[in-house]
Amino acid sequence: PSIINQPGVHETMFTRWYQANRDHVEANTLTYEEFPSSWVWNQKQKKWKMRQQQICIGRLYYAHPYSGERYYLRMLLTKVRGAKCYEDIRTVNGIVHPTFKSACLALGLLDDDNEWDAALTAASTWASGAQLQNMFCSMLMFFEVTNAYELWENHWFDLTDDLQKRVRRQIGVGNIRREDCELIKIGLPEIEHILNQNGRSL
Repeated sequence: PSIINQPGVHETMFTRWYQANRDHVEANTLTYEEFPSSWVWNQKQKKWKMRQQQICIGRLYYAHPYSGERYYLRMLLTKVRGAKCYEDIRTVNGIVHPTFKSACLALGLLDDDNEWDAALTAASTWASGAQLQNMFCSMLMFFEVTNAYELWENHWFDLTDDLQKRVRRQIGVGNIRREDCELIKIGLPEIEHILNQNGRSL
């Protein structure tokens, strides 16, 4: 038989979160991101059970802004509580929206540069400074960033994360520490260089 017809194949941590919300009123106070703090996944039984002991911090899988609806679904899973189906996640003030993106818009999550700010914050937990620089430049080139300078101000530390190490390698001194203002002066030309390669400029 095909894999899709096997018993339990659709019973994932995510779909069983819906079930937990249907079965337990107390589950409805948590977003999917917060759920592991009070509930633990039983792989064998394919169900969530109330956590008896230690607190656990949940983490959602990263979704790139280019991934479309997957990215907007991830954003909603940090805000929506007690969802019992996909429609619940897309419902804002009693209105079921056709897409996750439109639900994000209705919640005000896409106003200003909130979504780009959140995307860079999430990516900073695993991406290198160089990867974040490319991501930042992609945002500037392909999306409507309202305030690029403020976005840079909020994330320049992560965007220049690997420049400190590069400077140490270049001058052969392992413990030298560049001041913040120096890293910014080094980091901005890096951004300019990436943009120039794509026919753009700061």
